[in-house]
Amino acid sequence: MFLFASNGADVNLKRLHSLGCADGNWHVASDGTGIATWLESPFTRGRTLAGNVTIEIQRPGKREDTVCRFDWNKKTGRVTVRRRWSGEFAAYVATEPKQIISSHLRLTVMAYGRVPLGMKPLSAGESLSLSVKKPGSRRVTGRRIVRAGRRLNYSALVKRVRSLVYSSVRELPDSAALLLSGGLDSSIVAAVAHDVGRRLPTFVFSLNPTQSPTGMESDLYCARLVAAHLDMACEEILIDPETVIKNVPLAVLLAETSRGTIIDPCAAVIEVAKHLSGKGYRAVVLCDAADDLFGGFSFALRYYRGAQLARYFKTELDKGLPDELAVLQRVFERWGIAVIDPYWTPELKAIGYNLPLRYRVDPKRRMKRLLRDAFANMLPDAIAQRPKLAARDGAQVRNALEEKFGRSRERYRPLYKKLFLEGGIWPVEIQAPKN
Repeated sequence: MFLFASNGADVNLKRLHSLGCADGNWHVASDGTGIATWLESPFTRGRTLAGNVTIEIQRPGKREDTVCRFDWNKKTGRVTVRRRWSGEFAAYVATEPKQIISSHLRLTVMAYGRVPLGMKPLSAGESLSLSVKKPGSRRVTGRRIVRAGRRLNYSALVKRVRSLVYSSVRELPDSAALLLSGGLDSSIVAAVAHDVGRRLPTFVFSLNPTQSPTGMESDLYCARLVAAHLDMACEEILIDPETVIKNVPLAVLLAETSRGTIIDPCAAVIEVAKHLSGKGYRAVVLCDAADDLFGGFSFALRYYRGAQLARYFKTELDKGLPDELAVLQRVFERWGIAVIDPYWTPELKAIGYNLPLRYRVDPKRRMKRLLRDAFANMLPDAIAQRPKLAARDGAQVRNALEEKFGRSRERYRPLYKKLFLEGGIWPVEIQAPKN
């Protein structure tokens, strides 16, 4: 966590430093009116050397990737912030009337009493440079566009994807736990880990089974099917509807959005994060990227065609998916857990970015044709052909929350407004504990 402000006198440091996400200490560096502050943690590391301040947000693992980096040259007054193409951590920027850069919206609320006007996230892959000495100066370099690679026929592409997924699973850190939904993507990771002899502790979450239907629309049912097929253990995290409802304010606070399609699953994911943290896990394996790489929700086929559909998929890979991963990471971060998606690698993004539409959709209009063909022989047929479900539907969370909050797309907007736009005075009971 970090925050930079060109006018440090406006920052309420005492209030800001009351907010944390993990065990660690706050540090402060200042020069003139400018100020930078960061919380040293398993994710954030800062240093001051020869008048320069560098803050890096890293994703722990076998390779500690720097996902977001902030540099401040006090001598020149030049500030630069870079967000990695994969986007697991975000960076928010406001330049008028004040220059503010923050890793979390809730940091700016604690610093200023509300989210400053005009504050927007930096897109994944972008770099922003500005001058503290010359307000209004701003330079943004664009996202790196994935170039078309060597074209492969379908059979060769199937083999290539299979090989890349195997390599990615082998590189998962030993401290990771897999969330198994029983869908195609997470089931493939479980099957590959089993095939290469990786001990990958596996969990599935759902509302209490007394509230959940069985069958292919239930993640709990399908995860049990996969576990039995692979002869592996899968621990079940069962959540009461009342708990999910109670978690909604905290979900809005951590996710930093009011979107119902995001808050609904996050209200359950909070319980998953608590459970995994209590067992000592420091990384969680999610498989959200496969949808955007190899297919997606079928509704896109109703609204887009041809080149327009191809552009839609590329935009999701460049912007939509990185921002969704950042939301999930913000939730798990509060319990010191890194989010890792084995499908979200530069090599697999290059394939997904240039994947012909005929390789995404099969003759039955099912998405992820390439992925199904690459791993169908390793899964039960019902799982290999299982239709895509949203996480809140597969875990049976949607109904419980709609009964309480309704179905309006703006159902969580009043809560977001209260937390982020009206002073950020948060009740103690909705702030996440450290354990």
